Amino acid sequence: MSLTSTSLLVVLGALVVGVFALLTAGLPRLRHRWAETGARGGALLVLNLLVVALVGAALNDHFGFYVSWSDLAGAQAPVTVTHHGASARAAAGARLGQGLHPGTTFTALPVNGQRVQHLTVTGTHSGIRGQLSILLPAGYSPTSTTRYPVIEALHGYPGTVDSWLTGMDLQPSLDGRVAARAIRPALVVMPQINVPYGVDGECVNGPAGTPQIETWLATDVPEFVASHFHVDTARGSWAVAGYSEGGWCAAMLGLRHPDVFSGAIVFSGAFIPEFPRAYRPFGSTLPAGYDLTRRIRHHPPPLAMWIQSSKKDGYSYPPTAAFLKVVHSPLSVTTDLLKTGGHREQLWASELPTALTWLGRSLPGFTP
Repeated sequence: MSLTSTSLLVVLGALVVGVFALLTAGLPRLRHRWAETGARGGALLVLNLLVVALVGAALNDHFGFYVSWSDLAGAQAPVTVTHHGASARAAAGARLGQGLHPGTTFTALPVNGQRVQHLTVTGTHSGIRGQLSILLPAGYSPTSTTRYPVIEALHGYPGTVDSWLTGMDLQPSLDGRVAARAIRPALVVMPQINVPYGVDGECVNGPAGTPQIETWLATDVPEFVASHFHVDTARGSWAVAGYSEGGWCAAMLGLRHPDVFSGAIVFSGAFIPEFPRAYRPFGSTLPAGYDLTRRIRHHPPPLAMWIQSSKKDGYSYPPTAAFLKVVHSPLSVTTDLLKTGGHREQLWASELPTALTWLGRSLPGFTP
């Protein structure tokens, strides 16, 4: 019986009903009261464990966290690395415009000396008031003239600006790669992508009256960072990364705004927005620009992409396979394809050092 089979849910459900019926009927009845009390207590414990197992199996069936018993047990899946299109260095090193244009007044942050900054910012262009968490490089000083590359890291749904620090173990992974001289010290900005929290907006600019999240992420957040922290504003020093919904967002921002981002890291993302039933900003007609596979077939930008997916991940693998079929120069895509594996933070966190090493090797601003 497989972990994701309907029969597992049926069996667990039947066991829950059976044990519950046993208890409500006053069973088991034993000769000694102490033995009967112990038996019923044991049955109640079993009932609770079965309910937890049933709920866990149902959630796993819906979200695809684990795809097999071996995946649940933590078995490592074989990885296939492929490359498509141009070289990553050529794509990331292409000249597009003049990079970011921060505000004219530079207000140095941080003010409290902590490596992780928590801020609330109002976007000048989008009007969105959202949260940012910022991980500063070790030893960062607001009085230093050293300028750092930037990773804009996007959480999934549900998630918060601190999800990269908790479930993804960003800080130890990045510090480890810096210590190994695989990547330069970098500033990481983690913005709120669901506006308001609880609404899966897929990072798009909806019609008038809806949140302009793409503008918030592609313009407001970079401009704020460049106006308040010592960072390099050249596109070769900016990358966007994300997982799940944030993976789609990272792909979309990189492909639609290659003048800002020279690289994109995508963990189990899609290449077309997957709106929930409760939020359909465009109705049944999606603007063509948000179909990324169609977009790169005709107008691929010079962008270096690193894409991770699993062949058993029903959310990310089908659109990833379709996307890879049409990749061509000047776009560059390096893939990290797992033979098996689910849709969860622990898996992506284990692949993060590989992605950071690729970043340090591929984008000029991140190369040690």
